[in-house]
Amino acid sequence: MKKLGLVLIVLIIVSGCFQQVEAEKYEPTWESLSQWEIPQWFDDAVLGIYCHWGVYSVPAFPFDSGAERVDSGLWYGMFMYNPDNPYGVYDFHCKTYGDPAEFGYHDLVPLFKAEKWDPDRWAELYKSAGADFAGVCAEHGDGFAMWDTEYDEYNAMDKGPHRDILGEMFEAVRKHGMKTVATFHEAPGSIYGSGRKYCPEGVGVNNPKYSDLYGPSTRSELYNKLIEVVDKYQPDQMWFEGADVYGEKKWKSFIAHYFNAAENWGKGVTVSQKSDSVLLLSCSVFDIEGGCFPDGKWEWMGATSPRKQRWQKDVPIGNYWAYARGVGCRPVNMLVDGIVDRISKNGLTLLDVAPKADGTLPEAQIRGLKKLGEWMSVNKEALYATDPAPFAEGGVDTFRAGSLRFTEKKSYLYAIELGNEWPPTVGFADYKDSEPPGAPFTIPGVKPIKGSKIRMLGSSENLTWHQEGENVVIEELPDPLPCDYAWSFKIQIK
Repeated sequence: MKKLGLVLIVLIIVSGCFQQVEAEKYEPTWESLSQWEIPQWFDDAVLGIYCHWGVYSVPAFPFDSGAERVDSGLWYGMFMYNPDNPYGVYDFHCKTYGDPAEFGYHDLVPLFKAEKWDPDRWAELYKSAGADFAGVCAEHGDGFAMWDTEYDEYNAMDKGPHRDILGEMFEAVRKHGMKTVATFHEAPGSIYGSGRKYCPEGVGVNNPKYSDLYGPSTRSELYNKLIEVVDKYQPDQMWFEGADVYGEKKWKSFIAHYFNAAENWGKGVTVSQKSDSVLLLSCSVFDIEGGCFPDGKWEWMGATSPRKQRWQKDVPIGNYWAYARGVGCRPVNMLVDGIVDRISKNGLTLLDVAPKADGTLPEAQIRGLKKLGEWMSVNKEALYATDPAPFAEGGVDTFRAGSLRFTEKKSYLYAIELGNEWPPTVGFADYKDSEPPGAPFTIPGVKPIKGSKIRMLGSSENLTWHQEGENVVIEELPDPLPCDYAWSFKIQIK
């Protein structure tokens, strides 16, 4: 009987193992990972908000060169050790803190205190701005982890703020009904090449005591940290600057683990990336980063036409990705125009804010988010859970017509008048005020159904209209107009 009982126990264990194996939907192969589908929440979403926030927020130094000003703060740890750096970082550091060999980047860590940080206040602001998901930069190239990790001594729980930034932010975001995102940028410790040349042996960057901050991580360490974030925080999206630092084998293993974990959680997740060279788009979302300033001149970057698969663009709300003096906030109509244009091309926006080291957001960005929220409260219907053009029947055969952008949802066409030129050919400071529509207002290529009621979102007034050939002409507009930019017309076409 004892032997029979032992056999039964073994069979139960083996059976459980087989069940566990069968439950693993994804294997670490491209073929298996390509079973993944974009989750509905991401397909419907319009806006996400995150931040670049960390030790680099302490110096708050804006780079001197216009070509690199957008990266002010982020690369402070790289340039502070370079006397020949053209951006003024080395000179600023010497005047403010002293010789970087004597006051290194690790000495800035205790100054990153986040003493005024209120994650619930951030989440509430993001939600009111119209965000569908939100989070933080989990780790940048400076190697300081923003979560409570067992794999890195230099993390926000053990040093600096002594708080689990990622964990607290996710808790607040979920409390306000949003999905979560964690972003990973560059290889940790990858920015200290100049420091290794500058500091003497055993000093600062070259001191083994600080290797967890300055030293390059092994692929196993990087992998373990990603698995830790998945298992501990269950993010809805994980965003990556690049995947090559992980190596293909560990990268596929991580994705499989993440997707299988999400299956067990009962929710859809997304991996997004800036390059499809390592991770196939069959199991990830393509992300296009902001704009750039080659030779000090603004250059727009983005999709020029609708993409079949949902995509994403990450954009700084101000002049820089991270906080530095003068970060400001770009004109709200510019933010709105970009959000609308992307949705018309099947793309959503991941907006970056730039908190101060104490955990407060710049007043200009708070005002900007509130104004964005005012616009979203009127017009988000024209963006959320919509499809881009072309439309099957009744609608236009293009995603745009001049400054008009088109979306579709169920039986309705939304024609959104930007009142501005997009994509922009000028920088933030020179972006023009939006030109409001005037009556009669023509929407080309649209044939509403007979008796269709046309409204401008934010107004209950049914607008008088008539058909002229392939175009619909709206004879009167609400007075006053319900918003200050990007005016949305709702038209029944089916």
